[in-house]
Amino acid sequence: MPLYEILGMGLLFVGGVLFVNGMWLLGYGDDSDVAIFNFLTGAITFLIVLWWAFGGDASDGTPFNAAGTLLFSMTYLWIGSNAIRGVEDQRSFGWYCFFVALTAAPTGYLVLLGGDVGLTALWWIWAVLWAAFFVLLGLQRDELTVPVGWFTAATGVATAVGGYLMAAGFWPWA
Repeated sequence: MPLYEILGMGLLFVGGVLFVNGMWLLGYGDDSDVAIFNFLTGAITFLIVLWWAFGGDASDGTPFNAAGTLLFSMTYLWIGSNAIRGVEDQRSFGWYCFFVALTAAPTGYLVLLGGDVGLTALWWIWAVLWAAFFVLLGLQRDELTVPVGWFTAATGVATAVGGYLMAAGFWPWA
């Protein structure tokens, strides 16, 4: 299966869960409901990671693709776990988001070197989003919950559109 179609499948779910998580931050959702979608998305992206990392010649992915996608898997599995357990203090997750933001920014640049302007833009938007979660959760800046919630939902829409186009074979930079 081509790299972009597999990536698109994962990103369609990432976009959906980002939108739902944004609405959850804005008060439109229940922890246990949000946990289910986060676990599903974490599992789907983790299966993609396994395919790319260990799929051999049958996979178009690389360990680099797998590592980047694993950042997403861990994010959604951690969010799902925190939601289902009702964790209030999410500073550790916030610091994880700091690490991911620092990783996502140069990843966008490396993708740009490969010529995919659209995926570059998505990586940089995700870097900003993860940085926003670091500020919100790691630095405990609760007054930013509403703008981070709306930014998360908007990022979800952009990600879902990109994922859909990739999965359907219409990504212009593939």
